[in-house]
Amino acid sequence: MEKETTTTPQSDRVGARFDPDRVQDPLFDQYPTFFDVRDEIQVKYEMLRAHHIQGESVTAVARRFGFSRQTFYTTDAAFQRVRWKGLVPSKSGPKGAIKVTAACAQFLATEHRVRPDASWQELADAAAQHCGIVVHPRTVQRLFAKKKRPHPDPK
Repeated sequence: MEKETTTTPQSDRVGARFDPDRVQDPLFDQYPTFFDVRDEIQVKYEMLRAHHIQGESVTAVARRFGFSRQTFYTTDAAFQRVRWKGLVPSKSGPKGAIKVTAACAQFLATEHRVRPDASWQELADAAAQHCGIVVHPRTVQRLFAKKKRPHPDPK
């Protein structure tokens, strides 16, 4: 007998992308010229309003507006903290270099001053040898872009 495999739909996972097709609130059907189902910020605001002003349960509004309860609570906390900015979706993933320490970044800056013609790959190799970390050349390039230092020409 084969085992049944079940998968969780993408929109049910925490941090899932917004899917306008999951919004089932009647206001978006009744007044489509005002309520735009594709406007994630408006949908999130209406979800919070339905809970806080109309007193509906978190589970009900999250389901009706196409979000998980976790997304509701995250959105609510962000809105309480920074108001409208909390409704704007943020980029997912790491927000900065995690391997390159301050000491390694200083080494790379010094190395670049000593060898201004070194390519990104050569600087990444130097970081591997000196700092003991494997860094992609693009990471080195981003590091220099953040510090507004002159970039070596890619070879």
